[in-house]
Amino acid sequence: MDLFLDEEVDEVATRKNVRKFFEKIFSRLIMLSEISSTQLQSPTLSDMPTSKPVGNTNEKKIINMLEAQRIVKEVIKSIKYVRGHGSTILYDTYVLNIDNWKTANKIGYSRARYQDLKNQSLLDFGTATINLNN
Repeated sequence: MDLFLDEEVDEVATRKNVRKFFEKIFSRLIMLSEISSTQLQSPTLSDMPTSKPVGNTNEKKIINMLEAQRIVKEVIKSIKYVRGHGSTILYDTYVLNIDNWKTANKIGYSRARYQDLKNQSLLDFGTATINLNN
């Protein structure tokens, strides 16, 4: 098992990729994982001719919802392993959608120091995730 201990990590690219994951992909996974039963449509009966869709769209929605829930749970579990205030920063920002300044006040740091900690948290999450997946 190669843990990349001797390899250089592109810190800028790693932070950028992790931020993109959380802001674009993870936020969408959270939305997909919270699909409500009202979004699953029951079949409607009508005497009007229609074409039948191929496959079961409700089944596909449920499968997608369950997979999104699984991924969200795994990401949250991984966030909890980020060291120091990093887990609080990532959890508050990307799971609870709390404003940065509120989390900075909560953990007792200035905006500038908070941003440094957030950048380090993104890097820690990204490198830990890379190491675990290889």
